[in-house]
Amino acid sequence: MSSQRHAILPPGSEPCVWMSAGLVSYKLCDRDFDCEGCPLDSALRGEAPETGTEAGEATTSGGWDFPSDRTYARGHLWIQPRPGNTGGVRRVGLDALAAALLGACRRVRYPSVPRALARGEPFCELDLGVGRLSLAAPEAGRLEAVNDGLANNPTSALAEPYDAGWLVEVSVEDETTGRPWLSAAAAREQSELDLRRFRRGAALRMLVSQELGPVLADGGARLTDLRQMVGPVAYLELLRDLIH
Repeated sequence: MSSQRHAILPPGSEPCVWMSAGLVSYKLCDRDFDCEGCPLDSALRGEAPETGTEAGEATTSGGWDFPSDRTYARGHLWIQPRPGNTGGVRRVGLDALAAALLGACRRVRYPSVPRALARGEPFCELDLGVGRLSLAAPEAGRLEAVNDGLANNPTSALAEPYDAGWLVEVSVEDETTGRPWLSAAAAREQSELDLRRFRRGAALRMLVSQELGPVLADGGARLTDLRQMVGPVAYLELLRDLIH
């Protein structure tokens, strides 16, 4: 199937992800990009609506875990006191939405430790294979330690984000400064909104792209992975807007 021109969208309407990919000729989204409940999305992926998907696909946040024993940042990080620690040292890692959307991690890079961290200063860099994603400190503090286990098993940051895949340990003088942290319930709600925003951004990028080309993989298999549908460079840009 070759790329095609789409009909002009009515004012205020949003293109379906599959229309933007060229797999259907014309379909507007009437679900605010709530793809998990869309029968068309399920049919095109060859799955029942409740079936789980792999990272990078039109994933649902309904089954994602947001443990209540920690707090969360809007950039999709979590923080909690280090186990057995009473000195103010806290662990930081990726939340479930970040782990699902990233999909792959080849290497985790760190600055030298220990070191002071200003709010917004990068403390970690993830090599995703298609580019690097920097993570910034959501609160000022001191970088005390990094997870050495990720050197040999970087995928643990995505496969076990709340346990063995933690990223760094930091000491924070006042965790409430600026109140960047969310409860587990608030983080889940924010993730649902961010997932829809992510899908909307992906659909619009595919719609305006002049270089998308065919949307079928070799042999005619449907492309259901947004990383393939959008392209690695555009997908990385979408990630950077959401996860930081």
